[in-house]
Amino acid sequence: MSTRTFSRRRLLAGALGATALGGVAGLAPVSRIFAASPTDRRTALLFFNGGWDVLLGADARDREYPGSLDLGRELLAPQYQTPITATIGGTEVLWGAAMAPLLPHLDVLTLFRGVNMNTVSHPTGRAYVNTFIPPAGVVARGDSLGTRLATGVPTSDYIMPNVAIGVPSFNLSYGSDVTGVGVSRSTEIRDLLRPLGSELPPDVLALLREAQDATGSCVHDRVTGGSPEPRVRASRDRVRRLFEEGLESEFDLASQSDVRMRYGISNPNDGREPAVIAAITYKLLQTGLASTVTAQLQTGMDTHFDTWATVQPQKIEQGNQALAALLNDLREDDPTMECTTVVAYSEFARTPRINGNSGRDHWFASSILVFGGGLRRGVVGATVEETLGLRSVDMDTGQPTDEGGIVMLPEHIGATLAAAAGLDHSPFRVEPFRAWIGEGA
Repeated sequence: MSTRTFSRRRLLAGALGATALGGVAGLAPVSRIFAASPTDRRTALLFFNGGWDVLLGADARDREYPGSLDLGRELLAPQYQTPITATIGGTEVLWGAAMAPLLPHLDVLTLFRGVNMNTVSHPTGRAYVNTFIPPAGVVARGDSLGTRLATGVPTSDYIMPNVAIGVPSFNLSYGSDVTGVGVSRSTEIRDLLRPLGSELPPDVLALLREAQDATGSCVHDRVTGGSPEPRVRASRDRVRRLFEEGLESEFDLASQSDVRMRYGISNPNDGREPAVIAAITYKLLQTGLASTVTAQLQTGMDTHFDTWATVQPQKIEQGNQALAALLNDLREDDPTMECTTVVAYSEFARTPRINGNSGRDHWFASSILVFGGGLRRGVVGATVEETLGLRSVDMDTGQPTDEGGIVMLPEHIGATLAAAAGLDHSPFRVEPFRAWIGEGA
């Protein structure tokens, strides 16, 4: 299994090549750029790296326990000690106070609780949530979820249908047009759109364009099912107009005080700041450059020591503030998230028991949040009240059950998201929660 990361030079060379059909397939009609509303499904997959504490997050408790479930509430700052109530699809649940930024978006949320991550190993968990398919040891198996979901839209309408920020991207089953464009930091996206050199004098540029327009294609029409010349010309025109539009400036957050204010950005050049990552994710989707963005939104959550009490709630809150700002913007042109899917997840959770270092260790029962995605709103699954352990779930109702049912796994959620997008869910080798897709279709 391999990853592919496009360099800026490779991406632009492919797009600008006079006879490169790959560039033709990957170019967006300029009319898509700065579109007023989404016309295709768009997706953001946001990873909280390190194992989030669901007791402080999406599966909180409001009482003390005499046994192993030590909430450690007394170790927290006062503002994080008291859980808050969240009503999702008519179901009332408790959330940690650090989840408060997401309260305005409960009306578009489907919360999956008690998801069995089947691992407490960071590399294995990260490989698992990259594809939502069980990995082979620490190696991801199959296609990245972002790659799979990118196939659900007309990829010819996008310059970069699938973008991965700070995470690997895998493509084993699909054409190269949905191979992830990977960057280590979100701010590197701007480099992909920046001209490679100084602007040429107008007369030289005109001569180059004239020579480019006079160049014929060496690809036989039997390969393309028709003459490639019109497509090549369209490709050239679109790229030229894209540069004339100055799309690079859309990703210059330092010059956009309104964006910095909306996202709470402290340093627009810090490509690993959650607020910057969320803003760049929005820009990729809003401009029509990408249909699917997978991003590592938050890091540093592997808290085994007494820093847990300060790091975990602050990291969760900071990530959720960035996530909430992204949802605010996405809902401006898609208020009910009809065409938009946003998924937030981690590789696993933290233990119910406080360890000897006043921190929490790794725990397999986690939660996954899906905003929009064509799903019914509500809560699917639960954990055992006294132990935060796993409970079986009824596939039809999504409610915990003591008779039959299944233990929910990430692949059940992957299959559900694929089915909701009209894609083949069979690679996940489980059935989706059909009753939770739209009206239960």
